[in-house]
Amino acid sequence: MNQNQNPGHSGFKNPAWLLALKEEREKLQLLMSGNIFIRMFLGLLDRWQPPENIREQCENIKKQYMEKVLHTVFFFGRLNQRQMRPNEFLDNDTFKHLQKMFPLSFQQYSTHLPSLTPYSIVLQFGSEVAGCRTRNEMESFLREFNKTVENAVNSTPDLSFSNYTFKAAVVAYSSYREPGKPQNEAGFPLFYGASLSCKGWIEKMIMISILCLRTWHKAVAFAVYHGKDSLAIVFPEEVQCCAFYYKNGAFLEKAPCVNCRTMYRVDFQPYEGDDREKVGWPHGNCAENECLSKLLLGVPRLQERLTTTHSPQQPNDYTAIEKEFADIIEGDVRNQLKGLLQKKDFPLDLQYFEP
Repeated sequence: MNQNQNPGHSGFKNPAWLLALKEEREKLQLLMSGNIFIRMFLGLLDRWQPPENIREQCENIKKQYMEKVLHTVFFFGRLNQRQMRPNEFLDNDTFKHLQKMFPLSFQQYSTHLPSLTPYSIVLQFGSEVAGCRTRNEMESFLREFNKTVENAVNSTPDLSFSNYTFKAAVVAYSSYREPGKPQNEAGFPLFYGASLSCKGWIEKMIMISILCLRTWHKAVAFAVYHGKDSLAIVFPEEVQCCAFYYKNGAFLEKAPCVNCRTMYRVDFQPYEGDDREKVGWPHGNCAENECLSKLLLGVPRLQERLTTTHSPQQPNDYTAIEKEFADIIEGDVRNQLKGLLQKKDFPLDLQYFEP
């Protein structure tokens, strides 16, 4: 062992050296994760074969999804403490091929913001393109994708599934069991969401701000904004929400975390009491936000039945939610987003990527 390898050597006690080592390790994990996610999503598109009569139309849809995947992966490389360029994620031949096929992603990853994190794009593809309508269909679809990712991670030296960057720890679905309709899976649609599939506190806060401004329903943005104040959105009793996590090839139901119980009054399934333990992620990280947002966007009439836990002296209906979003929340979140992007030297004009 030479002096540089000796644990007693000064390099092991130098904070700057340790920080550089940590940053280099995280960069390598992000590079490997991005490469795997891109390759596995390409494989997903190759396996999906649409009917012959709509194949040409579907090729265009597949192109748009691949553009979104490439852009969001490259975007997180751009945000990383050690900024990365698209060519670092890919071997030379793949880089040239994808750059030729999907030039917009390569041109705009450092100027335009994504509207979803990577795993949410997979969920969107499963619902809107692959046609997953029931829980079994969606779980089967996600299980197949997760398995290909796991196999790729397990065959990659210096990477494990625990430090793979673009996985969603939890997936959730919500539903509205409309009175008078059949109370089976065919009688009501399921709306799916994923927890944020990115790492880093600033990266998560940037994405939560983007989602509140660009993607999520205003009521969900309201709940996320007021999470720290314990001010909740109250859903009609016919709305249910269920979360589950993936482990060893199976999906297991998961009770809501304290943040979700703080932000939403909804029929959580399963619900295992209310022990107010702390959680290590920000309000807005969980899968419940995305699935409840999709429910409100997919069943618009539901929003008029929302209320908040504002005190009786204040308006607490959906009109009040919209007014506060327009008057206060939107501006505050936009300013927060610009402040976070400034820390990453990212343009502050808030342009969004549109495939």
